[in-house]
Amino acid sequence: MNFTQNKKEIIYWAHLLNHKGLVTARSGNISSKAQAAVVITAHNTYLGQLEENDFAVLNLEGDLLEGNTPSSESAMHLAIHNRFKDINVVIHSHSPYSTAFFHYFDKLDIFSFEAKFYLGTVPVISQKTPTVTDVAPVIRALESSNIVVLGNHGVVAMGKDFKEAFSFLELLEEQAKISFAARSARLVALHPIEIESDHKKSQRPSYKLLSVEHIKSLTDLVNADKDIRAMGEQLNLTCTLAVNNESTGECVCFYYEKGKIAKTDNNLNAEFVINGSEEVLKKVFNREIDPFVASTQGKIKMKGDFARLSRWYPVMVKTFALWGKVEVF
Repeated sequence: MNFTQNKKEIIYWAHLLNHKGLVTARSGNISSKAQAAVVITAHNTYLGQLEENDFAVLNLEGDLLEGNTPSSESAMHLAIHNRFKDINVVIHSHSPYSTAFFHYFDKLDIFSFEAKFYLGTVPVISQKTPTVTDVAPVIRALESSNIVVLGNHGVVAMGKDFKEAFSFLELLEEQAKISFAARSARLVALHPIEIESDHKKSQRPSYKLLSVEHIKSLTDLVNADKDIRAMGEQLNLTCTLAVNNESTGECVCFYYEKGKIAKTDNNLNAEFVINGSEEVLKKVFNREIDPFVASTQGKIKMKGDFARLSRWYPVMVKTFALWGKVEVF
C-alpha cells in the first residue's frame, strides 16, 4: 500500500500548525487513517520541518508496518481511530493559549455564534504524565466533543479530514485568546461555575429515552414555560420536529403551533428531523453535549431548512435547556 498522499497531507498541515504557533520544537503529533493502517508522525520529530521519512505506519493493532519509531502518543491515536470509525485524522497540538487558559480557568467563555456551534463546552482531562498513559478518559470525552483539552499538556482534535480537525484547534485557540483579553480588560463579568450536585441530579425525574413518559414530560415542560410560549408566538414557531433513534427505530414527532407542542406522534416525515444513535441522543437529552454542536460535529444528522430553523434558535436553545432537567437512560 502506498502512503505517499497521507504523508504529504500530514506534512502540509504540520507546517501550518507550526506557522500558526500551535506546535513548537518537537511537540505535537498527527495521524491519518489509510484503510486498515494509520500513518503517524515519528517519535521526536519537528513538525515545523517535517519530511517524508519522519513517519511510522502502523496497523490498527499497533504493529509497525514500516518507517521509524512512532510518536509516544501512538496508543492514544490508535484508540481514537479504532473507536470512531468515521474519523480519519487526529491532531495533538500544544496550543499555548488554550493550554494556559485551562491551567487557570475551568470554563471557557465563547463569544461568537460560530465557535459556540462548533466547540460547545470543551471537556478538560486531567493530565499528570508527559504522554497520555490512560486513554480511556480521552475517548469518553471525545464521545461528546470532537476536541478535548489535556490539562497542562495540550489539545487533541479529531475530524473526518484535516480541515475539520484543524478548524477545532484554531477556533479554540482564538476563543482562548479572546477570553484572556476580555478577562484581563475586565470587559466581561465573571460568574462562578454552576456545578449541579449529585443530590440535585438524584432528584431529577428519569425516564427511558423517547418513552411515553419521557415525551409527556418534555411536552409538559415546554408548554408550561411562559418564555417559550411568548417567544414561540412572537417568532411564529409552527413546524414539525422529529427525533429518530437510529439504534432502535423509535421516532417521536413534536407538532409545534406558535411555540406550543400541540401533539406528538411517530411521524418520521417531519419538516425537521434529528437522526442519531441511542448513545448520542442520550448525551444530547442529558445535556452532556449541545444539540447544535452534536450536529456541526457530525454526531447527529439534522434534516430540514436550517435558514428557517435558525430564526427559532432562541426558542430551541431554551427548549433543550428545559429538556435537560429530565434525565434519560
